[in-house]
Amino acid sequence: MSKYGTYIRIGVTVVFLAIIGWRTNWEDVATKFANLNFGLWFAAVGILVAAQFASAKRWQVFARELQFQRSLSDYCAFYFIGMYFNLVLPTSVGGDVVRVWYLNANSGRRLAAFASVMLERINGLLVLFVVACVGALLSPVPLPEWVHYTVWSLAGCAAVGLALLPLVPRISWLPEQRREQAQTVVQMMFVPRILLRATVTSIVVQGFGVLAVWCLGLSLGLDVPIAYYCILGPMVSLLTLLPISVNGVGVREFGTYLFLAAVGVDESTSNTLAFLWFAAIVAVSLMGGAVYLSGAFGKAKPADDSKEGSQDGTVDRGADQGRERELNKAA
Repeated sequence: MSKYGTYIRIGVTVVFLAIIGWRTNWEDVATKFANLNFGLWFAAVGILVAAQFASAKRWQVFARELQFQRSLSDYCAFYFIGMYFNLVLPTSVGGDVVRVWYLNANSGRRLAAFASVMLERINGLLVLFVVACVGALLSPVPLPEWVHYTVWSLAGCAAVGLALLPLVPRISWLPEQRREQAQTVVQMMFVPRILLRATVTSIVVQGFGVLAVWCLGLSLGLDVPIAYYCILGPMVSLLTLLPISVNGVGVREFGTYLFLAAVGVDESTSNTLAFLWFAAIVAVSLMGGAVYLSGAFGKAKPADDSKEGSQDGTVDRGADQGRERELNKAA
C-alpha cells in the first residue's frame, strides 16, 4: 500500500471522527458511561479473547494440512500478534502479513503460509454470512426491507464467489506451477474432513463475536434481542473491512448506527456501543502487543528474498491424504 493510500485513510478517518463528534450528544454519552455495567464490558473482552483462541485453532486446521507442524500455543501467539499489528498499522491486512511471516519462519514456504491464512479467512467470512442470514430469519423484531436486501444480497454474492473459486486454477495466464498450487488450495476448501472441522470452529468464533457485542449492548441497558446482533455483528464487521479508514474507525460507528436505528436505538447510544466495541478490540490487541514485545517469538522483519529459503516455495498438502492424494499425483 502506497504512502498516499495511507494518507487518504488517515484523512477519511479524521473526517469521520469530526462528523461523529459534531453529531453526537456528548452529555448523553457521558450519562451512559456513568451507568455502564463494566462487568459486562469485561465479559465481552473475555469472550473476544476466547474467539481469538478459536480462530487460531481454525488456522491450525488449514496450516497442518499444508504441512506446518506448529503447536496450538504458537498459532494462538501468532494470532494475537497479528491482532496487535492490525491495531498499529493503517491497513487491516497488516496482521495477516505478520502471521504469514511468523508461520513461514524462513522455511522457504511463504506461499503455503499465505494460503493457510487466506483459507482461514475465507472460511470465517463464509460462516459470517451464514450467521447474518440466520439472524435475518430468526429475528423476533420486524426488519426493514433494506436490512433483508443487504443481508441476502451479500450472502448471494458470497455464494457466487464460492461457486467460481474452482475456476481460478483454470486461468490461462497463470503459470502452470501457480495453477497447480491454486488447485491444491481450492481442493482443500471442499475436503469434507477439513471443511467440517474448520466450519464448526468458525461457528464458534462467530458465535463468540455475536455474544461479545450482545454483552456490550446489555452493558448499556439495550433491549435488543440477540438474534438481531447476529445481523449487526457480521454486517458491521464486513463494513470495517472496507479499506477506507484506519482500523474501521468511523465505518464501525456508521454501520452500528445504521443497523441499530432500524430497531429504534438513538445515535448517541449506537456511537457509545461502537466505541465500547472498538475499546474491547483494542484491549485484546494490546494483549498481542505484550506477546510481541516479550520477544519470545522474535520480531517481525521484512522478507529478504536474497537469502536461501526465503522464496515463496511450494504449496503441498500433508502426506496423510491416502488414496485422494495418490489419484491427484497420477492425474
